[in-house]
Amino acid sequence: MGNRKIMAFAGLLATTALIGGCSKDAPAGQVAAVVNGKEVTLQEINAELQASNLPATADKKTVQRDLLQRIIERKLLVGAAEEKGIDKTPEYQTQKRRADELLLVQLYAKQQLTAVPVPSGTDISTFMTQHGNVFGAREQLTLDQIRFQTPADLTKLKTLEKDHTMDAVAQTLGGMGIKLERSQVGLDSGSVPTDLMKKIDSLPQGEPFVIPQPGFMTVNVIVSRKPLPIDDAKARPAAVSAWRQEKFGELLTKQIEALKSGAKISYQNGFDAPAKPAGAPAAAKP
Repeated sequence: MGNRKIMAFAGLLATTALIGGCSKDAPAGQVAAVVNGKEVTLQEINAELQASNLPATADKKTVQRDLLQRIIERKLLVGAAEEKGIDKTPEYQTQKRRADELLLVQLYAKQQLTAVPVPSGTDISTFMTQHGNVFGAREQLTLDQIRFQTPADLTKLKTLEKDHTMDAVAQTLGGMGIKLERSQVGLDSGSVPTDLMKKIDSLPQGEPFVIPQPGFMTVNVIVSRKPLPIDDAKARPAAVSAWRQEKFGELLTKQIEALKSGAKISYQNGFDAPAKPAGAPAAAKP
């Protein structure tokens, strides 16, 4: 009887030690999980949560658990890649440096944006007037459009300067052996940069204009215009955001020019910065 009590007590102690050990080793606090000795923190999960842009109605706890599994799987794959030495290759080091630089620039830009002031009501009214194609004078345009792949030799397109009708443009392109598509398309003037829209509006009626796109080009003529009513209650907040982005672009451009002027930059032959034409304004940064 006594021996049985001793054995039972010993078993109880062993069970208690096991439970205590699990509790001690289990992740707690800011650590959500441990993968092969590497911690996954709540901060990492929240970073994934912010990058996911989930709707406000989503169940946060459920999403966090799903994101944790995604992070765990990623860390396991990272471990497999490290075992093969991929993290030591020049390709990885180059891509990692680029990713780190882009992230730093993104966070720096986010910080600098807070320095841009909130515009006054007069600022916004002036801005909306200056960008009429986006706000008060916004239009739905119908275009007669010719679309074709961008040729390797762009100098060939210089000959289009003598063409003042779409039929003439089509004939010239066909004579050069360039395959084209012609159709009528719609265009919201609000999607066109204001400076470009002003140049288009200054052209004689029926004069073709070119809008280059990635990988292809379009030649266009405005066939008709239709006003697009804008809700001022929605337009003004959008104008505030656009005004701040414009001022932010100007601020960042000035900072880059100042940094360049104070930096020591040397180039290999053939890689030096292109000369800027006299009187040309600094290029706006995105």
